[in-house]
Amino acid sequence: MFKHAALVSLVLGISGCAYSISEIDVSNYEPTCVRECSISYSDCVSKGPSVGLKTETLRACREAYVVCTNTCPAK
Repeated sequence: MFKHAALVSLVLGISGCAYSISEIDVSNYEPTCVRECSISYSDCVSKGPSVGLKTETLRACREAYVVCTNTCPAK
């Protein structure tokens, strides 16, 4: 039973980390614009649900971040 609970915890923990913005390459975009997108991302994540899994919130915020950075002008 303990192994099953540990496996479930591991899977849930990994799924919560699957929506990180650290892997998005923004090196070709204007830094000021990317910074504004990062602030919007932080606001989005912090306003998500405080109880339960934040997986859907993280996914939606990450997608919004990608859209935001794609609208930034190139360097």
